[in-house]
Amino acid sequence: MSKCEDLYVVILSSGEDHSIKSLVEALGGVDTPKQFASIAGSGSLLQQTVARYASLVPAERMIAVVTAEHEGLARTQLRDWPGIDIIARPAPCGTGVDLLLALGRVFARAPTARVLVTPADHYVPYSEGLVGSVVAANRALDEVSAILIGVAVGRGRGRKAWIVPGQSVGGQVLSVAGLVEGASPLQAAELAAAGALWNPSTMMARIEHLWYLAARHFPMQAEAVARLWAENGSLTRTVAKACLDMPAIDLGCGLLGGASNLATIAVHGSGWTDWTSPEQVLDSIRDPRELEDLLLRILQRQRDAGRTQLRKGFGPTAPHADAA
Repeated sequence: MSKCEDLYVVILSSGEDHSIKSLVEALGGVDTPKQFASIAGSGSLLQQTVARYASLVPAERMIAVVTAEHEGLARTQLRDWPGIDIIARPAPCGTGVDLLLALGRVFARAPTARVLVTPADHYVPYSEGLVGSVVAANRALDEVSAILIGVAVGRGRGRKAWIVPGQSVGGQVLSVAGLVEGASPLQAAELAAAGALWNPSTMMARIEHLWYLAARHFPMQAEAVARLWAENGSLTRTVAKACLDMPAIDLGCGLLGGASNLATIAVHGSGWTDWTSPEQVLDSIRDPRELEDLLLRILQRQRDAGRTQLRKGFGPTAPHADAA
C-alpha cells in the first residue's frame, strides 16, 4: 500500500554520463549511459531507482524521462512496472526540458500533489534511511515550500554540490543556511567536516510551487509544456515536436534559486554515491561477495572476448590456388 498517497516520483533518466565507460564496457561490451548499466545491486541503476520508491507510490504515479534514443532500452528495463509513465524527448532539447516535461505532466494530472524529483544514475545500496526521510519530508511539506534531500558523508572527496543546514524547523527537517556549487576538493573536505550535506540533486516540493518557479524562470518553455499536456499530448512524436519548438535550458540556472522557505533533511548510512569514476564504483561496494562477483563478471567477459578473437584468428582459411 502507498505510504505517500499524494506523492508523485519524477525520475530524470536522460543523462549521457559516460564517466564509468571503461567499467561498463568491461562488463557488457557496449557503452551505455550509466543509469542503464547493471554493475552492483539488483538490476540497472534505473531499475534500482524505481524499485526504491515502489514501496511508497504505485507505478502509475512514477514518471521517467529518457531520451528518444534510449526509449526502447528504458521500456525493456521497466517492464516489471507496467504503469510507469515514460516520456521520451529528443536529444537536442537539453536536460532542463526533462524536468519541465515531467512537472507539467504532474501539474496537469494532480495540481495539488507533492512531487519527488531524483536522478536515475545514483547508487544507494542501503536505501531504508532514504525512504524514511522521504516519508518524513512529505509530511513536512505542510510547513515548508521545498525540501532538498541531503546526504551525510564522512568525507567530501569528489563532491562539488553541498547543502549547509541551519536550524531545525521540526523533527528531522532543517532550514537551509546556504548552497554551495562547484566546491574545490579542499572546500568539500571542510564542508563535510563542518556537517554540511552532499547535494545529490534530489528534491521534494508541492507541485504548484515548483510549477510556479518553472514558469517564472522559463516562461516560454513552461507555456509550451502546459499547452502540450492540456492538449493531452502523449505520443513520442507529439513530445518531440513540442521540445523541438522550444529553446534548450540548463538546470544549472537553479530552479530553486529563488525559492523561499527552503529546507533540507539528511539521509544517514545509505552509501549513496553518484559513481563518477570506476574507482569510486569499486570503493562504494561494501559487500566483499558482491565486489568479488563484479570482478569475476569482468574476468569472464574478458575470457569470452579472448575466445572470440581466437576463433576469428584460427578460423577456416581459403584454399590455396594450386590445391588439387
